[in-house]
Amino acid sequence: MIFFNAKSKITFKDVLNCIDMNFNDSNCNFEFENFIRADLAGSNDLTFYSDTKYACNTNSKYILTSKNLSKKIDDNKITIISNNISLDIAKLSNLFYKDLSLDQIQKLKKPVIGDNSIISKFSIIENGTVVGRDFNISDFSSVGYNCSIGDRVSIGKNVSISNAIIGDDVVIGNGSKIGQPGFGFGVDTETYNPTKIFHIGRVIIQNGVNINCNCTVDRGSFKDTIIGEYTHIDNLVHIAHNVEIGHHCMIAGQVGIAGSALIGNYVQIGGQAGISGHIIVNDNVKIAAKSGVIRDVIEGDTLMGYPAINIKKYLRNHNKIMGS
Repeated sequence: MIFFNAKSKITFKDVLNCIDMNFNDSNCNFEFENFIRADLAGSNDLTFYSDTKYACNTNSKYILTSKNLSKKIDDNKITIISNNISLDIAKLSNLFYKDLSLDQIQKLKKPVIGDNSIISKFSIIENGTVVGRDFNISDFSSVGYNCSIGDRVSIGKNVSISNAIIGDDVVIGNGSKIGQPGFGFGVDTETYNPTKIFHIGRVIIQNGVNINCNCTVDRGSFKDTIIGEYTHIDNLVHIAHNVEIGHHCMIAGQVGIAGSALIGNYVQIGGQAGISGHIIVNDNVKIAAKSGVIRDVIEGDTLMGYPAINIKKYLRNHNKIMGS
């Protein structure tokens, strides 16, 4: 499923002009195919390396990075040294990608709806979308172009779905928003003006997931946001871009999960807890309500407090402070 336009014939010179950089390379007319994360990049793609938490194993020859991180890159690669890598990533994402135009959407095939489906006359299903049988969508909800939805899926009222692949037996409650761009951008350090990253990722919701009312699930920036099988999500939960949640998780109301966090299987998260970005919460973890998780969590641990620590340690500290 394609949700965006990839611009063609973008040269190395175009890239340098986009990020206001000079570079001594004789091959300025080299044409890139994509601007994509390192593990997916091919020899004709431009990639980036911006965080030591992630490996820079790539087939790409050209890598955008910072001066410090360039020391970790093989000498046979061509490194483009950025003074503001988050801003340059944002600029380049908009150079390489853009939304489909209204004319392009209108030329897509008409939506395909499975048997025994109930479609509210006040709902919208855009071209290119394929929906399975026994589908139910309520008033004032919309499914954007090129989405894929499985069998026996129920969509409540005032729901917006875009850039999404949804499995079988999924329930999405009233007012939830799925597939909008995430909160990813680069900031100019002189003007403080932000540049939004063009998000090319999708939202993938696997079989049996239940998402209650007024939740938001952002699509990925350079990878997908994924919710694993039979995970249940309470009201008013926010799941940011690139988050991956395992199967059979239970997430209570008003939880916030920041971008690129990885949540394992059978994880339980209490109400109003917060999960920082780019951390790993391993399998069978339990997180108490209102906890703030700011570092990786080992398998089977139970956490409480801010910053969240093992619950037994937290309660011992609490008792010492309270004199009990």
